[in-house]
Amino acid sequence: MAASALSVRAQNNEDVTSRKFYFDFGGAIGVFIPFDQANDHKTLIGSNAMTYLQLNYHQNYFAKLQFGQTIVDFKSQTSFGALNSVVSAKANSTNLGMSFGYQRSFGKWQPFILGGAGASFIDVPASSFDAKTNTINHTTSSATNLYINAGAGVNFKISNSLIIFMEGQGSTIPDLPKNSNTHLSGVSALAGIKATL
Repeated sequence: MAASALSVRAQNNEDVTSRKFYFDFGGAIGVFIPFDQANDHKTLIGSNAMTYLQLNYHQNYFAKLQFGQTIVDFKSQTSFGALNSVVSAKANSTNLGMSFGYQRSFGKWQPFILGGAGASFIDVPASSFDAKTNTINHTTSSATNLYINAGAGVNFKISNSLIIFMEGQGSTIPDLPKNSNTHLSGVSALAGIKATL
């Protein structure tokens, strides 16, 4: 009886990171600052939220499936002849992608780097002019674009199964026009928590 209790206790105290493969699951929230800013407006600041499922190999290498959403202010001014249309709203992108990275442990600290790509599902306010009715129509334009991201951060191991982390990540959507007002390419500062499964 004592031997089986000792065996159960040993399994509960096992450090799963000693396995060849193991998973981390968690999420993060943070601020988003676009690379391009709206002219004649104060600095745009948005928000970013992500959920992760990360497959680790021997503690050092990992593949991370990430799902998240970026929301940032959208400002646009368009002229239709003598009429002006001014839009102040929100633009957002829902991102699904895969990143690959490297991490190394120094005691409880574990710095890491990553890079990857995926699909960005974008919703952006749009304006059009109907000359027959002399009406400006405000709608939402949706599109799917490639996005590319890269970042670095550090994990802090609280226990064998619980980690908090800080991460800086830059992302770009190369298909967007240079004069786009979506402002969905930028840098994020994220803080999060994850559990080792």
